Amino acid sequence: MKTSKLIAAILVAASSLALMAPAQSAIVADIVFVIDTSGSMGGDIDEVKSRLSQFDGIMLAAGVNANYGLVRFGGAASLIQNITTFTDFSRSGGPFATLTANGGGTEDGSAAMLTALLASFRNDSVRNIILVTDENDDVATNRNALDLALAATAQNELINIVGNPNDDDNNYYRNLAPANGGAFFNILDFRANPGPFFTNFVNVKLNEIIGDFCTRFPNDPTCVNRVPEPGSLALIGLALAGLAGVRSSRRRRAAA
Repeated sequence: MKTSKLIAAILVAASSLALMAPAQSAIVADIVFVIDTSGSMGGDIDEVKSRLSQFDGIMLAAGVNANYGLVRFGGAASLIQNITTFTDFSRSGGPFATLTANGGGTEDGSAAMLTALLASFRNDSVRNIILVTDENDDVATNRNALDLALAATAQNELINIVGNPNDDDNNYYRNLAPANGGAFFNILDFRANPGPFFTNFVNVKLNEIIGDFCTRFPNDPTCVNRVPEPGSLALIGLALAGLAGVRSSRRRRAAA
């Protein structure tokens, strides 16, 4: 199938979501990507870059007003892009566009997530942290500090981790994500088959965001009138998976 036809299929799928309710308010979501920039992460960084526009497009089609921020780690963690619009976040020459695997040293994921909590989240936004790494959390002493910081925030943060189950001592990342309303995803699956992986990841992420928002605001028109149906999400997913195949052959906190 030609790329133009696949793009048309995405737009048709997005339109089916929009027609499910004529009146709705946008869900506000702030998403901070926390990315390991050590030397082995080059291909993963490139894949995240190439798929962000698809990610944002699905959020828009489902009525989610998403803004984005960026923390890099692999060495000292740093908030290199505060939360901003997709257009600004993805701008040519910006921190996200120029991110590379030129880090090194200690991969301290818990410290990096602590840094993400310093971002300027919007009021009443669904807060999201997405950590991407192929390494273990190297400094266990920061984990208690992260737990305390997460517990101290006025709103829950949904944590998703794309990590390596073969390098995750005591299942730290695999336990942290579901304990905070999110899920753990295998980065090895991402590398092996990025298209289907992305389709599953974005659908899970979208359902988490809508679920969090509707738990807090059950009477909002978005929740009363239009919760995206799995079939429509799957339609978008199939179209995106096909488009990815044409373009490239590479690659919450739960109540205590």
